[in-house]
Amino acid sequence: MGKILLLMLLICTLSWSSAFAADEEQQIPEQVIMSHWACKQIAELAKQYDANKKLPETLEVNHRTISKAELAKYLLSVMEKMVEKCDLEGKHAVNKEDLERVALLHDALKDELAKYEGYQTQREAIETMLAKPDTPVFEYKLGLNGFLRGEGAGNFHLPDFSYTPRHSEGRFVYRVKPYAYWHPTDYLDFHVEGQGFGYIGERQEFSRYSLYQAFAEARIPGSELLTLKVGRQEFVYGSTFILGNDSFNDGLTFDALRLRIKPVEKLEIDLLGGWYAQPFANGVEGNLVGSYATWTFSEGNTLEAYGFRDIGSEDHHKGEHRDTWGVRGTAKLGPIALEIEPVYQTGRLYGADGRNEDIKAYGGHADVSVDGTAAGYHNRLFLSYAIGSGAGDTVTGISSRKEFSTPNNDSSLFGDMQVIGGFGTDLGDHHASGLHIFTLGWGVDFTKELNFSATGRYFLANHVEENFSRNIGLETDFALTYALNDNLSIIAGYDHFFTGRFFRDAARDRSDIHYGYMMLQFDISHMKPKLAAKK
Repeated sequence: MGKILLLMLLICTLSWSSAFAADEEQQIPEQVIMSHWACKQIAELAKQYDANKKLPETLEVNHRTISKAELAKYLLSVMEKMVEKCDLEGKHAVNKEDLERVALLHDALKDELAKYEGYQTQREAIETMLAKPDTPVFEYKLGLNGFLRGEGAGNFHLPDFSYTPRHSEGRFVYRVKPYAYWHPTDYLDFHVEGQGFGYIGERQEFSRYSLYQAFAEARIPGSELLTLKVGRQEFVYGSTFILGNDSFNDGLTFDALRLRIKPVEKLEIDLLGGWYAQPFANGVEGNLVGSYATWTFSEGNTLEAYGFRDIGSEDHHKGEHRDTWGVRGTAKLGPIALEIEPVYQTGRLYGADGRNEDIKAYGGHADVSVDGTAAGYHNRLFLSYAIGSGAGDTVTGISSRKEFSTPNNDSSLFGDMQVIGGFGTDLGDHHASGLHIFTLGWGVDFTKELNFSATGRYFLANHVEENFSRNIGLETDFALTYALNDNLSIIAGYDHFFTGRFFRDAARDRSDIHYGYMMLQFDISHMKPKLAAKK
Protein backbone atom coordinates (compact mmCIF):
# COMPACT_ATOMS: atom_id res chain seq x y z
CA MET A 1 0.00 0.00 0.00
CA GLY A 2 2.89 2.35 0.83
CA LYS A 3 4.44 1.85 -2.61
CA ILE A 4 1.13 2.63 -4.32
CA LEU A 5 0.68 5.84 -2.31
CA LEU A 6 4.26 6.84 -3.12
CA LEU A 7 3.59 6.23 -6.83
CA MET A 8 0.42 8.33 -6.63
CA LEU A 9 2.29 11.19 -4.95
CA LEU A 10 5.07 11.08 -7.56
CA ILE A 11 2.63 11.14 -10.50
CA CYS A 12 0.61 13.96 -8.96
CA THR A 13 3.78 16.01 -8.36
CA LEU A 14 5.08 15.54 -11.90
CA SER A 15 1.70 16.19 -13.50
CA TRP A 16 0.93 19.21 -11.34
CA SER A 17 4.28 20.74 -12.21
CA SER A 18 3.60 20.31 -15.92
CA ALA A 19 0.16 21.88 -15.54
CA PHE A 20 1.70 25.21 -14.56
CA ALA A 21 4.69 25.11 -16.90
CA ALA A 22 2.95 27.11 -19.66
CA ASP A 23 4.87 30.13 -20.91
CA GLU A 24 3.43 33.38 -19.52
CA GLU A 25 4.02 35.02 -22.89
CA GLN A 26 1.23 32.87 -24.33
CA GLN A 27 -1.37 34.32 -21.96
CA ILE A 28 -3.85 36.95 -23.16
CA PRO A 29 -4.99 39.69 -20.73
CA GLU A 30 -8.53 41.05 -20.57
CA GLN A 31 -7.47 44.19 -22.48
CA VAL A 32 -4.96 43.89 -25.31
CA ILE A 33 -2.86 46.47 -27.19
CA MET A 34 -2.01 46.08 -30.88
CA SER A 35 1.63 45.28 -30.14
CA HIS A 36 0.59 42.18 -28.18
CA TRP A 37 1.55 38.90 -29.89
CA ALA A 38 -2.09 37.77 -30.19
CA CYS A 39 -3.17 40.93 -32.05
CA LYS A 40 -0.22 40.69 -34.39
CA GLN A 41 -0.92 37.03 -35.17
CA ILE A 42 -4.64 37.57 -35.82
CA ALA A 43 -3.97 40.65 -37.96
CA GLU A 44 -1.50 38.72 -40.14
CA LEU A 45 -3.80 35.70 -40.49
CA ALA A 46 -6.83 37.88 -41.28
CA LYS A 47 -4.93 39.54 -44.11
CA GLN A 48 -3.54 36.24 -45.40
CA TYR A 49 -6.94 34.45 -45.49
CA ASP A 50 -8.99 37.55 -46.40
CA ALA A 51 -11.18 37.29 -43.29
CA ASN A 52 -14.47 39.17 -43.30
CA LYS A 53 -13.57 40.92 -40.06
CA LYS A 54 -10.12 42.52 -39.58
CA LEU A 55 -8.63 44.35 -36.63
CA PRO A 56 -9.04 48.14 -37.00
CA GLU A 57 -5.79 49.80 -38.05
CA THR A 58 -6.59 52.72 -35.75
CA LEU A 59 -5.76 50.57 -32.74
CA GLU A 60 -2.04 50.94 -33.23
CA VAL A 61 -2.17 54.60 -34.27
CA ASN A 62 -4.29 55.69 -31.30
CA HIS A 63 -2.71 53.24 -28.85
CA ARG A 64 -6.18 51.91 -28.04
CA THR A 65 -6.87 48.56 -26.41
CA ILE A 66 -9.28 45.83 -27.45
CA SER A 67 -11.07 43.42 -25.15
CA LYS A 68 -10.25 39.75 -25.06
CA ALA A 69 -13.86 38.94 -26.03
CA GLU A 70 -13.69 41.21 -29.09
CA LEU A 71 -10.36 39.70 -30.08
CA ALA A 72 -12.05 36.28 -30.15
CA LYS A 73 -14.56 37.65 -32.70
CA TYR A 74 -11.73 38.46 -35.14
CA LEU A 75 -10.12 35.06 -34.58
CA LEU A 76 -13.46 33.39 -35.33
CA SER A 77 -13.61 35.22 -38.66
CA VAL A 78 -10.15 33.87 -39.52
CA MET A 79 -11.05 30.32 -38.56
CA GLU A 80 -14.26 30.43 -40.62
CA LYS A 81 -12.21 31.31 -43.71
CA MET A 82 -9.71 28.55 -42.97
CA VAL A 83 -12.49 25.96 -42.53
CA GLU A 84 -13.99 27.10 -45.82
CA LYS A 85 -10.63 26.65 -47.54
CA CYS A 86 -10.22 23.19 -46.03
CA ASP A 87 -13.69 22.16 -47.21
CA LEU A 88 -13.01 23.32 -50.77
CA GLU A 89 -9.38 22.27 -51.21
CA GLY A 90 -8.62 19.82 -48.37
CA LYS A 91 -6.79 20.29 -45.08
CA HIS A 92 -3.41 20.32 -46.80
CA ALA A 93 -4.40 23.63 -48.46
CA VAL A 94 -3.82 25.40 -45.13
CA ASN A 95 -0.24 25.95 -44.08
CA LYS A 96 0.85 23.76 -41.13
CA GLU A 97 2.49 26.69 -39.34
CA ASP A 98 -0.73 28.71 -39.66
CA LEU A 99 -2.70 25.86 -38.09
CA GLU A 100 -0.25 25.78 -35.19
CA ARG A 101 -0.60 29.54 -34.67
CA VAL A 102 -4.40 29.36 -34.78
CA ALA A 103 -4.41 26.37 -32.41
CA LEU A 104 -2.47 28.41 -29.85
CA LEU A 105 -4.86 31.34 -30.17
CA HIS A 106 -7.89 29.03 -30.10
CA ASP A 107 -6.73 27.51 -26.83
CA ALA A 108 -6.11 30.92 -25.24
CA LEU A 109 -9.48 32.35 -26.35
CA LYS A 110 -11.70 29.26 -26.05
CA ASP A 111 -13.87 30.68 -23.25
CA GLU A 112 -14.62 33.85 -25.22
CA LEU A 113 -15.20 31.96 -28.48
CA ALA A 114 -17.82 29.78 -26.78
CA LYS A 115 -20.01 32.87 -26.31
CA TYR A 116 -20.44 33.34 -30.06
CA GLU A 117 -23.19 31.40 -31.81
CA GLY A 118 -21.10 31.22 -34.99
CA TYR A 119 -18.44 29.31 -33.10
CA GLN A 120 -20.93 26.79 -31.71
CA THR A 121 -22.26 25.95 -35.18
CA GLN A 122 -18.75 25.33 -36.54
CA ARG A 123 -17.06 24.12 -33.38
CA GLU A 124 -16.61 20.52 -34.47
CA ALA A 125 -15.26 21.54 -37.90
CA ILE A 126 -12.81 23.96 -36.28
CA GLU A 127 -11.58 21.44 -33.73
CA THR A 128 -11.17 18.82 -36.47
CA MET A 129 -9.16 21.26 -38.57
CA LEU A 130 -6.90 22.00 -35.59
CA ALA A 131 -6.60 18.36 -34.49
CA LYS A 132 -3.12 16.94 -34.31
CA PRO A 133 -2.19 14.71 -37.28
CA ASP A 134 -2.21 10.91 -36.96
CA THR A 135 1.41 10.78 -38.13
CA PRO A 136 3.63 11.42 -35.08
CA VAL A 137 5.61 14.67 -35.15
CA PHE A 138 8.32 13.18 -32.96
CA GLU A 139 11.18 10.79 -33.52
CA TYR A 140 10.66 9.05 -30.21
CA LYS A 141 8.43 9.47 -27.19
CA LEU A 142 8.70 7.93 -23.71
CA GLY A 143 5.93 8.26 -21.19
CA LEU A 144 3.62 7.00 -18.50
CA ASN A 145 -0.18 7.24 -18.66
CA GLY A 146 -3.20 5.77 -16.94
CA PHE A 147 -5.36 6.60 -13.94
CA LEU A 148 -5.46 6.44 -10.14
CA ARG A 149 -8.94 6.11 -8.65
CA GLY A 150 -10.33 6.00 -5.16
CA GLU A 151 -13.85 4.58 -5.10
CA GLY A 152 -16.50 3.49 -2.67
CA ALA A 153 -19.84 1.71 -2.98
CA GLY A 154 -22.89 0.91 -0.92
CA ASN A 155 -25.03 -2.25 -1.39
CA PHE A 156 -22.58 -3.32 -4.10
CA HIS A 157 -19.53 -5.61 -4.37
CA LEU A 158 -16.97 -3.94 -6.62
CA PRO A 159 -14.68 -6.87 -7.59
CA ASP A 160 -17.50 -8.72 -9.41
CA PHE A 161 -20.00 -5.82 -9.77
CA SER A 162 -22.70 -7.70 -7.88
CA TYR A 163 -25.68 -6.47 -5.86
CA THR A 164 -24.97 -6.94 -2.13
CA PRO A 165 -27.53 -5.33 0.19
CA ARG A 166 -26.35 -3.92 3.53
CA HIS A 167 -22.72 -4.03 2.45
CA SER A 168 -20.34 -1.15 1.82
CA GLU A 169 -16.72 -1.04 0.76
CA GLY A 170 -13.99 1.16 -0.60
CA ARG A 171 -10.80 0.58 -2.53
CA PHE A 172 -7.99 2.19 -4.46
CA VAL A 173 -7.68 1.25 -8.16
CA TYR A 174 -4.69 1.93 -10.37
CA ARG A 175 -3.90 1.50 -14.04
CA VAL A 176 -0.37 2.53 -14.96
CA LYS A 177 1.03 2.10 -18.47
CA PRO A 178 4.66 2.92 -19.30
CA TYR A 179 5.10 3.29 -23.05
CA ALA A 180 7.65 4.01 -25.76
CA TYR A 181 7.10 5.17 -29.35
CA TRP A 182 9.77 5.16 -32.02
CA HIS A 183 8.95 6.84 -35.32
CA PRO A 184 12.14 6.65 -37.44
CA THR A 185 10.40 7.59 -40.71
CA ASP A 186 7.05 8.95 -41.86
CA TYR A 187 6.04 5.46 -42.99
CA LEU A 188 7.21 3.35 -40.02
CA ASP A 189 6.13 3.37 -36.39
CA PHE A 190 6.96 1.13 -33.40
CA HIS A 191 5.09 1.11 -30.10
CA VAL A 192 5.62 -0.84 -26.86
CA GLU A 193 3.39 -0.44 -23.80
CA GLY A 194 3.25 -2.30 -20.52
CA GLN A 195 0.45 -2.23 -17.98
CA GLY A 196 0.08 -2.56 -14.26
CA PHE A 197 -3.51 -2.90 -13.08
CA GLY A 198 -4.83 -3.65 -9.65
CA TYR A 199 -6.76 -2.58 -6.59
CA ILE A 200 -6.42 -2.73 -2.84
CA GLY A 201 -9.07 -2.29 -0.18
CA GLU A 202 -10.68 -3.90 2.82
CA ARG A 203 -10.49 -7.69 2.43
CA GLN A 204 -9.60 -7.38 -1.28
CA GLU A 205 -6.32 -7.05 -3.12
CA PHE A 206 -5.39 -7.75 -6.73
CA SER A 207 -2.52 -6.83 -9.03
CA ARG A 208 -1.39 -7.86 -12.48
CA TYR A 209 1.54 -6.67 -14.61
CA SER A 210 2.12 -7.61 -18.22
CA LEU A 211 2.68 -6.45 -21.80
CA TYR A 212 -0.37 -4.49 -22.99
CA GLN A 213 0.57 -3.37 -26.51
CA ALA A 214 3.53 -4.02 -28.81
CA PHE A 215 3.15 -3.41 -32.52
CA ALA A 216 4.83 -2.19 -35.69
CA GLU A 217 2.90 -0.11 -38.22
CA ALA A 218 4.14 0.47 -41.76
CA ARG A 219 2.69 2.19 -44.82
CA ILE A 220 3.76 2.70 -48.41
CA PRO A 221 6.13 5.71 -48.47
CA GLY A 222 4.30 8.80 -49.69
CA SER A 223 0.94 7.03 -49.85
CA GLU A 224 -2.02 6.15 -47.61
CA LEU A 225 -3.21 3.33 -49.88
CA LEU A 226 -2.01 0.49 -47.59
CA THR A 227 -1.11 0.52 -43.90
CA LEU A 228 -0.18 -2.69 -42.07
CA LYS A 229 -0.23 -2.94 -38.26
CA VAL A 230 1.16 -6.15 -36.71
CA GLY A 231 1.38 -7.11 -33.04
CA ARG A 232 -0.52 -6.68 -29.80
CA GLN A 233 -3.01 -3.84 -30.28
CA GLU A 234 -6.42 -2.39 -29.38
CA PHE A 235 -9.45 -2.50 -31.66
CA VAL A 236 -11.65 0.57 -31.18
CA TYR A 237 -14.41 1.35 -33.68
CA GLY A 238 -17.33 3.77 -33.88
CA SER A 239 -18.85 4.64 -30.52
CA THR A 240 -17.54 1.32 -29.02
CA PHE A 241 -21.05 -0.12 -29.01
CA ILE A 242 -19.66 -3.39 -30.36
CA LEU A 243 -15.89 -3.17 -30.03
CA GLY A 244 -13.96 -0.98 -27.59
CA ASN A 245 -10.99 -1.06 -25.24
CA ASP A 246 -12.62 -1.10 -21.76
CA SER A 247 -10.70 2.05 -20.81
CA PHE A 248 -12.40 2.53 -17.40
CA ASN A 249 -10.98 -0.79 -16.23
CA ASP A 250 -8.03 -2.94 -17.38
CA GLY A 251 -8.39 -2.58 -21.16
CA LEU A 252 -8.69 -5.11 -23.99
CA THR A 253 -6.09 -5.99 -26.65
CA PHE A 254 -5.52 -8.62 -29.32
CA ASP A 255 -2.43 -10.32 -30.74
CA ALA A 256 -3.43 -9.35 -34.23
CA LEU A 257 -2.89 -8.06 -37.72
CA ARG A 258 -4.77 -5.13 -39.23
CA LEU A 259 -4.54 -4.05 -42.87
CA ARG A 260 -5.98 -0.62 -43.64
CA ILE A 261 -6.86 0.09 -47.27
CA LYS A 262 -7.61 3.63 -48.46
CA PRO A 263 -8.26 3.50 -52.21
CA VAL A 264 -9.77 7.02 -52.26
CA GLU A 265 -9.77 9.92 -49.82
CA LYS A 266 -13.29 9.27 -48.51
CA LEU A 267 -13.11 5.47 -48.15
CA GLU A 268 -11.22 3.51 -45.49
CA ILE A 269 -11.42 -0.28 -45.10
CA ASP A 270 -9.89 -2.27 -42.22
CA LEU A 271 -9.30 -6.02 -42.49
CA LEU A 272 -8.38 -7.46 -39.09
CA GLY A 273 -7.88 -10.69 -37.22
CA GLY A 274 -6.29 -11.81 -33.98
CA TRP A 275 -6.46 -13.64 -30.66
CA TYR A 276 -7.67 -12.24 -27.32
CA ALA A 277 -4.48 -11.20 -25.52
CA GLN A 278 -3.92 -12.48 -22.00
CA PRO A 279 -3.91 -11.69 -19.15
CA PHE A 280 -6.26 -8.68 -19.59
CA ALA A 281 -9.04 -10.51 -21.49
CA ASN A 282 -10.61 -11.63 -18.18
CA GLY A 283 -10.56 -15.32 -19.04
CA VAL A 284 -11.90 -14.94 -22.59
CA GLU A 285 -9.96 -17.09 -25.07
CA GLY A 286 -10.32 -17.47 -28.81
CA ASN A 287 -10.04 -15.19 -31.81
CA LEU A 288 -11.79 -12.35 -33.59
CA VAL A 289 -11.73 -11.67 -37.35
CA GLY A 290 -13.61 -9.17 -39.45
CA SER A 291 -13.67 -5.97 -41.46
CA TYR A 292 -14.79 -2.38 -40.91
CA ALA A 293 -15.41 0.11 -43.73
CA THR A 294 -16.00 3.87 -43.40
CA TRP A 295 -17.16 6.31 -46.07
CA THR A 296 -16.83 9.95 -45.01
CA PHE A 297 -19.13 12.27 -46.93
CA SER A 298 -17.99 15.32 -44.96
CA GLU A 299 -17.02 16.20 -41.42
CA GLY A 300 -19.48 14.51 -39.03
CA ASN A 301 -21.34 12.76 -41.85
CA THR A 302 -20.28 9.14 -42.29
CA LEU A 303 -21.60 5.74 -43.24
CA GLU A 304 -19.92 2.66 -41.78
CA ALA A 305 -20.47 -1.07 -42.27
CA TYR A 306 -18.83 -3.98 -40.51
CA GLY A 307 -18.82 -7.70 -39.95
CA PHE A 308 -17.03 -9.64 -37.18
CA ARG A 309 -16.73 -13.32 -36.34
CA ASP A 310 -16.03 -13.73 -32.62
CA ILE A 311 -14.93 -17.14 -31.32
CA GLY A 312 -13.88 -15.81 -27.92
CA SER A 313 -15.48 -17.21 -24.75
CA GLU A 314 -14.59 -18.37 -21.26
CA ASP A 315 -15.90 -21.90 -21.89
CA HIS A 316 -15.56 -22.64 -25.59
CA HIS A 317 -17.18 -25.59 -27.33
CA LYS A 318 -16.36 -26.87 -30.80
CA GLY A 319 -18.22 -25.11 -33.58
CA GLU A 320 -19.26 -22.07 -31.51
CA HIS A 321 -18.98 -18.61 -33.05
CA ARG A 322 -20.93 -15.35 -33.06
CA ASP A 323 -21.16 -13.28 -36.26
CA THR A 324 -22.04 -9.61 -35.86
CA TRP A 325 -23.23 -7.54 -38.82
CA GLY A 326 -23.81 -3.82 -38.39
CA VAL A 327 -24.24 -0.45 -40.06
CA ARG A 328 -23.48 2.87 -38.38
CA GLY A 329 -24.44 6.27 -39.70
CA THR A 330 -23.64 9.72 -38.33
CA ALA A 331 -24.96 13.10 -39.46
CA LYS A 332 -24.16 16.65 -38.44
CA LEU A 333 -26.84 19.31 -38.92
CA GLY A 334 -25.42 22.52 -37.48
CA PRO A 335 -25.47 22.11 -33.68
CA ILE A 336 -27.35 18.78 -33.92
CA ALA A 337 -25.49 15.46 -34.19
CA LEU A 338 -27.27 12.21 -35.03
CA GLU A 339 -26.13 8.58 -34.84
CA ILE A 340 -27.87 5.29 -35.56
CA GLU A 341 -26.41 1.78 -35.44
CA PRO A 342 -28.61 -1.29 -36.13
CA VAL A 343 -26.91 -4.68 -35.57
CA TYR A 344 -27.86 -8.28 -36.34
CA GLN A 345 -26.16 -11.42 -35.01
CA THR A 346 -25.96 -14.96 -36.37
CA GLY A 347 -23.72 -17.94 -35.67
CA ARG A 348 -23.72 -21.07 -33.52
CA LEU A 349 -24.01 -21.37 -29.73
CA TYR A 350 -23.66 -24.39 -27.44
CA GLY A 351 -27.07 -25.15 -25.95
CA ALA A 352 -28.28 -26.75 -22.72
CA ASP A 353 -29.02 -29.98 -24.59
CA GLY A 354 -25.36 -30.39 -25.58
CA ARG A 355 -25.86 -29.35 -29.20
CA ASN A 356 -25.02 -26.15 -31.08
CA GLU A 357 -27.96 -23.89 -31.94
CA ASP A 358 -28.41 -21.10 -34.48
CA ILE A 359 -27.96 -17.59 -33.08
CA LYS A 360 -30.64 -15.10 -34.08
CA ALA A 361 -30.28 -11.83 -32.16
CA TYR A 362 -30.46 -8.12 -32.83
CA GLY A 363 -29.64 -4.84 -31.16
CA GLY A 364 -28.67 -1.26 -31.79
CA HIS A 365 -28.95 2.32 -30.65
CA ALA A 366 -30.05 5.75 -31.89
CA ASP A 367 -28.57 8.94 -30.42
CA VAL A 368 -29.04 12.68 -30.82
CA SER A 369 -27.03 15.47 -29.22
CA VAL A 370 -27.54 19.22 -29.40
CA ASP A 371 -24.85 21.83 -28.70
CA GLY A 372 -25.71 25.39 -27.80
CA THR A 373 -24.93 28.37 -25.62
CA ALA A 374 -27.01 29.27 -22.56
CA ALA A 375 -26.13 32.00 -20.07
CA GLY A 376 -22.77 32.35 -21.82
CA TYR A 377 -21.77 28.69 -21.32
CA HIS A 378 -21.44 25.90 -23.83
CA ASN A 379 -24.09 23.23 -23.17
CA ARG A 380 -24.77 19.81 -24.67
CA LEU A 381 -28.01 17.82 -24.42
CA PHE A 382 -27.88 14.11 -25.21
CA LEU A 383 -30.71 11.61 -25.80
CA SER A 384 -30.36 7.94 -26.67
CA TYR A 385 -32.33 4.74 -27.05
CA ALA A 386 -30.67 1.32 -27.14
CA ILE A 387 -32.12 -2.15 -27.49
CA GLY A 388 -30.81 -5.69 -27.28
CA SER A 389 -32.97 -8.72 -27.97
CA GLY A 390 -33.69 -11.45 -25.44
CA ALA A 391 -35.91 -14.51 -24.99
CA GLY A 392 -37.94 -16.35 -22.40
CA ASP A 393 -35.82 -19.46 -22.99
CA THR A 394 -32.76 -17.51 -21.81
CA VAL A 395 -34.54 -16.58 -18.58
CA THR A 396 -35.30 -20.24 -17.83
CA GLY A 397 -31.81 -21.41 -18.85
CA ILE A 398 -32.92 -23.39 -21.90
CA SER A 399 -31.17 -21.36 -24.64
CA SER A 400 -29.33 -18.03 -25.04
CA ARG A 401 -29.30 -18.00 -28.82
CA LYS A 402 -31.72 -15.05 -29.08
CA GLU A 403 -29.99 -12.83 -26.52
CA PHE A 404 -27.90 -10.02 -27.99
CA SER A 405 -24.29 -9.99 -26.79
CA THR A 406 -21.27 -7.72 -27.24
CA PRO A 407 -17.56 -8.29 -26.42
CA ASN A 408 -16.20 -6.91 -23.16
CA ASN A 409 -16.03 -3.12 -23.33
CA ASP A 410 -17.17 -0.08 -21.39
CA SER A 411 -19.84 1.37 -23.69
CA SER A 412 -21.26 4.54 -22.15
CA LEU A 413 -24.79 3.27 -22.90
CA PHE A 414 -24.60 1.01 -19.82
CA GLY A 415 -23.55 3.77 -17.42
CA ASP A 416 -20.59 4.20 -15.08
CA MET A 417 -21.44 1.73 -12.29
CA GLN A 418 -21.62 -1.52 -14.31
CA VAL A 419 -24.62 -2.66 -12.32
CA ILE A 420 -25.90 -3.54 -15.78
CA GLY A 421 -23.00 -4.85 -17.86
CA GLY A 422 -24.77 -6.12 -20.97
CA PHE A 423 -28.10 -6.85 -22.60
CA GLY A 424 -28.65 -9.74 -20.24
CA THR A 425 -28.28 -9.28 -16.48
CA ASP A 426 -28.13 -11.69 -13.52
CA LEU A 427 -29.37 -11.07 -10.00
CA GLY A 428 -28.61 -14.05 -7.81
CA ASP A 429 -30.17 -17.09 -9.48
CA HIS A 430 -32.45 -14.98 -11.63
CA HIS A 431 -31.88 -13.60 -15.12
CA ALA A 432 -33.40 -10.76 -17.15
CA SER A 433 -32.93 -11.23 -20.89
CA GLY A 434 -32.78 -8.37 -23.36
CA LEU A 435 -32.97 -4.68 -22.51
CA HIS A 436 -34.39 -1.33 -23.52
CA ILE A 437 -32.12 1.53 -22.37
CA PHE A 438 -33.42 5.11 -22.35
CA THR A 439 -30.78 7.81 -21.76
CA LEU A 440 -31.03 11.54 -21.12
CA GLY A 441 -27.86 13.53 -20.44
CA TRP A 442 -26.70 17.12 -20.08
CA GLY A 443 -23.27 18.70 -19.85
CA VAL A 444 -21.97 22.24 -19.44
CA ASP A 445 -18.50 23.77 -19.85
CA PHE A 446 -18.15 26.38 -17.13
CA THR A 447 -14.67 27.15 -18.45
CA LYS A 448 -12.40 25.44 -20.98
CA GLU A 449 -11.02 23.43 -18.04
CA LEU A 450 -14.15 22.72 -15.98
CA ASN A 451 -17.06 20.56 -17.12
CA PHE A 452 -20.11 19.18 -15.30
CA SER A 453 -22.34 16.38 -16.62
CA ALA A 454 -25.51 14.70 -15.39
CA THR A 455 -26.97 11.58 -17.01
CA GLY A 456 -29.94 9.34 -16.33
CA ARG A 457 -30.45 5.83 -17.76
CA TYR A 458 -33.59 3.79 -17.37
CA PHE A 459 -33.34 0.01 -17.89
CA LEU A 460 -36.35 -2.07 -18.88
CA ALA A 461 -36.02 -5.84 -19.46
CA ASN A 462 -37.53 -7.63 -22.45
CA HIS A 463 -38.08 -10.98 -20.71
CA VAL A 464 -38.17 -11.99 -17.03
CA GLU A 465 -39.62 -14.85 -15.01
CA GLU A 466 -43.38 -15.14 -14.65
CA ASN A 467 -44.81 -12.60 -12.17
CA PHE A 468 -41.49 -10.70 -12.08
CA SER A 469 -41.36 -7.02 -12.93
CA ARG A 470 -39.49 -5.87 -16.06
CA ASN A 471 -38.51 -2.63 -14.30
CA ILE A 472 -34.76 -3.02 -13.67
CA GLY A 473 -34.07 0.48 -12.42
CA LEU A 474 -32.77 3.99 -13.05
CA GLU A 475 -29.10 4.94 -12.90
CA THR A 476 -28.10 8.59 -12.40
CA ASP A 477 -24.48 9.63 -12.97
CA PHE A 478 -22.95 12.98 -12.01
CA ALA A 479 -19.38 13.96 -12.88
CA LEU A 480 -17.25 17.07 -12.44
CA THR A 481 -14.11 17.16 -14.60
CA TYR A 482 -11.24 19.62 -14.24
CA ALA A 483 -8.51 19.52 -16.89
CA LEU A 484 -5.35 21.08 -15.55
CA ASN A 485 -3.80 20.70 -19.01
CA ASP A 486 -3.91 18.32 -21.97
CA ASN A 487 -2.11 15.64 -19.95
CA LEU A 488 -3.74 15.84 -16.54
CA SER A 489 -7.36 15.86 -15.39
CA ILE A 490 -9.24 15.23 -12.17
CA ILE A 491 -12.72 13.70 -12.16
CA ALA A 492 -15.07 13.54 -9.19
CA GLY A 493 -18.23 11.47 -9.63
CA TYR A 494 -21.27 10.23 -7.78
CA ASP A 495 -23.66 7.61 -9.19
CA HIS A 496 -26.95 6.37 -7.74
CA PHE A 497 -28.85 3.34 -9.00
CA PHE A 498 -32.52 3.44 -8.01
CA THR A 499 -33.41 -0.25 -8.02
CA GLY A 500 -36.65 -1.23 -9.72
CA ARG A 501 -39.23 -3.86 -8.76
CA PHE A 502 -37.14 -6.56 -10.47
CA PHE A 503 -34.69 -6.30 -7.56
CA ARG A 504 -37.52 -6.77 -5.06
CA ASP A 505 -38.76 -9.84 -6.93
CA ALA A 506 -35.34 -11.43 -7.49
CA ALA A 507 -33.42 -10.41 -4.35
CA ARG A 508 -36.26 -9.67 -1.92
CA ASP A 509 -34.64 -6.29 -1.40
CA ARG A 510 -34.90 -2.85 -2.99
CA SER A 511 -31.96 -1.08 -1.39
CA ASP A 512 -30.50 1.45 -3.80
CA ILE A 513 -26.87 1.23 -4.95
CA HIS A 514 -24.44 4.10 -4.31
CA TYR A 515 -21.07 4.66 -5.96
CA GLY A 516 -18.61 7.54 -5.65
CA TYR A 517 -15.11 8.07 -6.94
CA MET A 518 -12.26 10.51 -7.36
CA MET A 519 -9.97 9.83 -10.31
CA LEU A 520 -6.72 11.30 -11.60
CA GLN A 521 -6.00 10.72 -15.30
CA PHE A 522 -2.47 11.46 -16.47
CA ASP A 523 -0.05 11.23 -19.37
CA ILE A 524 3.51 12.23 -18.53
CA SER A 525 5.94 12.09 -21.44
CA HIS A 526 9.22 13.19 -22.94
CA MET A 527 9.79 13.35 -26.67
CA LYS A 528 12.38 14.22 -29.27
CA PRO A 529 10.74 16.34 -31.98
CA LYS A 530 11.15 15.22 -35.55
CA LEU A 531 13.38 17.55 -37.53
CA ALA A 532 11.88 19.10 -40.63
CA ALA A 533 13.06 17.49 -43.82
CA LYS A 534 15.73 19.45 -45.69
CA LYS A 535 14.59 20.88 -49.01
